[in-house]
Amino acid sequence: MTAIATFPIALQTLYAELLDQLRLAEVGDLPAGTSFRKQTLSNREYWYAQPPTTPTGRPKEIYLGPDSPKLADLIAQTKAAGVARKARRSIVRSLLSAGYFAPDALTGDLADALAKAGLFRLRGVLIGTSAFQAYGPLLGVRLPGSAVRTADLDLAQDYGVSLALGDTIDPLLLEALQSVDPSFRAIPDTFNPALPLAYVNADQFRVDVLTTNRGAPSRGGSALPSLGTGAVALRFLDFLLRDPIEAALLHRSGVLVSVPNPARYAVHKLIVAIDRKGPGAIKAAKDITQAELLIQALTQARRQHELLEVWEEALDSGEGWRTRLHQGHARLNDQAQALLPM
Repeated sequence: MTAIATFPIALQTLYAELLDQLRLAEVGDLPAGTSFRKQTLSNREYWYAQPPTTPTGRPKEIYLGPDSPKLADLIAQTKAAGVARKARRSIVRSLLSAGYFAPDALTGDLADALAKAGLFRLRGVLIGTSAFQAYGPLLGVRLPGSAVRTADLDLAQDYGVSLALGDTIDPLLLEALQSVDPSFRAIPDTFNPALPLAYVNADQFRVDVLTTNRGAPSRGGSALPSLGTGAVALRFLDFLLRDPIEAALLHRSGVLVSVPNPARYAVHKLIVAIDRKGPGAIKAAKDITQAELLIQALTQARRQHELLEVWEEALDSGEGWRTRLHQGHARLNDQAQALLPM
């Protein structure tokens, strides 16, 4: 197996700086006069922001996330100063000129619009190849272009989270997509025409919305009230969405998104690849390729322990999981199999 090209430490540090600036900007871009408060729910504290009253009324309070030293520090910094967009744009240009990967313009603009609407703040997660595109900069490696190309965008949110948040993105999903391309239209649920499950534009660029399965498979989609849309419920998605991480898409001045943990992404691909048959066989091959690349990249980044922990967690999840993992593992190349032993 040929080693994946690794970016110099200086560039990896520059990417980390961009991430930090985007985290600060997410709070710092709130209007002057915004106040912050913590609320305790189920023995855990969560931060909320209240923008100042305007001539049209008092804006809705904004959920920022669970309390953590990092978020508390960002809020403290926000009270003192904001972060210049121009500086972030300069960092993005430097990373791209050094060979980092950028999403196509439409994907980047859509991710930016969804981030501003609050999708990632409300624990929405970018999944699929659009998420895979973000792993190269995160892991400090150059992933092959053939593995990162996509013509769609996959979004996901845990069903229980969507019901419990008590907040919604603004604008709702279809409006956010149409702010980028007015030709986007909803694709309704066959069993409930009022419930959109996906969106497509005039060029057939598709945005799919997925959520966690609530038990036995059922007909029709599930409503995600915090996103103002429906979603297709999938098995094993709860495994993928557990403990997502932040990443920066290298688009314009950077876009802060949430993506699955790369170790979970790799193992999840081995689980789902075996179900793709017939026309889906091409996607199955891409699943395995992406899993192989992440297994190697995590190993090169000295993060193989994360991969092994997630692998063992999946193996301990039941006989059905173990069967799928064995079959997926058998499809890996010899080098990846050796890095992820049975």
